[in-house]
Amino acid sequence: MAPDLPAGFEIVIAALLGAVIGSFLNVCILRWGAEPKQSVVRPPSRCPRCGRGLAWYDNIPVLSWLILRARCRGCGQPISVQYPLVELATAGIWAFMAWRYGLTLEALRGAVFGAILLGIAMTDAREYIIPDEFTLGGLVIALVFSLADGLHGLTWAAVTSR
Repeated sequence: MAPDLPAGFEIVIAALLGAVIGSFLNVCILRWGAEPKQSVVRPPSRCPRCGRGLAWYDNIPVLSWLILRARCRGCGQPISVQYPLVELATAGIWAFMAWRYGLTLEALRGAVFGAILLGIAMTDAREYIIPDEFTLGGLVIALVFSLADGLHGLTWAAVTSR
């Protein structure tokens, strides 16, 4: 980071990015764990009870849940505590990796795979399944990360993963 930025700034930025990724992770957990599986792109975020679409200001990680007092703006039904907990856990994973490794590729690797493992654990706890989207998606991401070491890194990753 630039020397004129306050100490810990990169950790705060990593935590904020992690919270946003945690918000998307909640969508993946709920929609990939559903039967039949649902798209994580369409339809946009909505209340799981009444189906009302969420405005951008109702979708701010953790903050919106607190402001709305854990209730849907439309139907008033409770919104699960899972949403802010996953967002906070992901923010924590990303902040820890930034603290531990700085803004490096290693920090990004750890943060991404920590988030994927959280998604796997939450989906498995809720639905007793581990969606292929997490495992196969994680495999593809791992192979892309291995390219940081060049073609040799990709070859090594492909050969040694069983």
